[in-house]
Amino acid sequence: MTLHIYLPDGLLQMIGEVKLLDKALITSDAKLTPLGGCTYWALVSLVLFTLVYKLSRYTTPLFFKGYEQMTIHDQRDWDTRPGNILFSAYVAYGSIHAVMMEDPFWSPGPQPMMKRTSSDSYAVLGISIGFFLMEMAVTIKYWMGGTAMIIHHLGSLASVLCAAFFGEGHCATLWMLSTEFTTPFIAFRYLLEKGGLKSHPIYVINGIAILVSWTVARLATFVPFFIVMWHHRDQIPLMNPVVQLLLLVFAPTLAVLNTYWYTKIVRGAVKVLSPQKRTKRGAKSD
Repeated sequence: MTLHIYLPDGLLQMIGEVKLLDKALITSDAKLTPLGGCTYWALVSLVLFTLVYKLSRYTTPLFFKGYEQMTIHDQRDWDTRPGNILFSAYVAYGSIHAVMMEDPFWSPGPQPMMKRTSSDSYAVLGISIGFFLMEMAVTIKYWMGGTAMIIHHLGSLASVLCAAFFGEGHCATLWMLSTEFTTPFIAFRYLLEKGGLKSHPIYVINGIAILVSWTVARLATFVPFFIVMWHHRDQIPLMNPVVQLLLLVFAPTLAVLNTYWYTKIVRGAVKVLSPQKRTKRGAKSD
C-alpha cells in the first residue's frame, strides 16, 4: 500500500536543508527523511480535505435543496461529512493494512515493536495529521459534538503528531486510528437525518451497521490492544515521556469515551427498533 511522493525535479535542492526543532525534514544532500515524507502527506491531506470541506457548500445545493434551509451550524457540520467518509475509509484500510498485514511491527528483530516505523505508517500518520488539523479548526469554531468531541480530537491530533515527530508508538497509534472504521456510518446517519430520510429503511440498516461496527471497532478492539500493550509494557519506558503519557492516558480515555457514546447508540437503536416506533413508521408509509 506504499504511497508515492511526487515533487518537481530540483525542488528539494532549491529548498535546501530543513529542520523542525532537532529533526531533519530535508537533509543537506536534498533527501526527504521519513518525517519529511510525513510532513508532505500532512500538507497534501490538509489541502485536500480543506477543499472537500469548502466545496461542499457549493456542490451540495445542486442535489439537495434542503441544504439552504439548514442553519449555518448544520451546514458546516454537513460540509465536514464528505471528508469524514473519505478520510475514515482510507485510514481504516491503511491502519489495518500496516498493523495486521505487514511485518514491520511483528517480525523478530533487534528493534522493539514500539520503536518501529515504516514508510506506510508515516504516510498514514501524515494524512491523519492534515485531516485532524482541518477537522479540529471546524470543530472548535462551531463547537461540534461538545466537550467530549473536543477531547477526542485533541487527543487524536496530539497522538498522531507525537508518534510522527518522535518516531515511536506507530503500531499503537495506527491501531487506534483503525477505529475510524465506524465513521462513515456515523456520517451517513447525519446525512440521512438532515435529508429527511429517518423513516426510510436504509436509516434503520445504517443504524444497525453503526451498532455492529462500533461494538467491534471501538469496543472489542480495545481488548487485544490492551493485552498487547501489557505484553510489551517493558518497552514503554524506552519511549519519549510525551508518547508514554499519551499511550497511558489517552488510550484509556478514548475507551471510556467510546463506551459513553456506545450507550447513546444502544439507546437510539432500541428506540428506533422498538415496536411502537416501527408501528408509527408503518402507519406513515400507509
